[in-house]
Amino acid sequence: MWYYEQNGNRIGPVDEATMRSLIANRTISIDTLVWTNGMANWTPLQQTQLAAGLPVPPPSLNQAPQSYNTNAKDRIAYVLLAVFLGNLGIHNFYAGYTSRAVTQLLICLLTCGIGGIATWIWAIIEAVTVEQDAAGVRFK
Repeated sequence: MWYYEQNGNRIGPVDEATMRSLIANRTISIDTLVWTNGMANWTPLQQTQLAAGLPVPPPSLNQAPQSYNTNAKDRIAYVLLAVFLGNLGIHNFYAGYTSRAVTQLLICLLTCGIGGIATWIWAIIEAVTVEQDAAGVRFK
């Protein structure tokens, strides 16, 4: 026999067939807290034996694709940093290309800014061609 929680009330006992019927008609969900003899605590239904054999819901239309990496750096930020601060290598610091960034920064500083023209052109080329950060993660 099972018990379930709905709107702060604990309801039951009900048999497993009734529980499956409540799931099927969406009276309760996989997040509903349930309890039966032998369980130490009230537990979400999805973590119990009742979840076995339940159909897996289709992914939401609003979900991001599975291949989306939340650690990915923003490409727009990389390009803007390259255009406006590229002569100092700031865009490469952002993307994790530290040795490139230090090289660009040193060229600009050691030439009193004259080398900044060359490093800025270098940065614009990188803004157009670089598609991933130093860790190999594609920009989003």
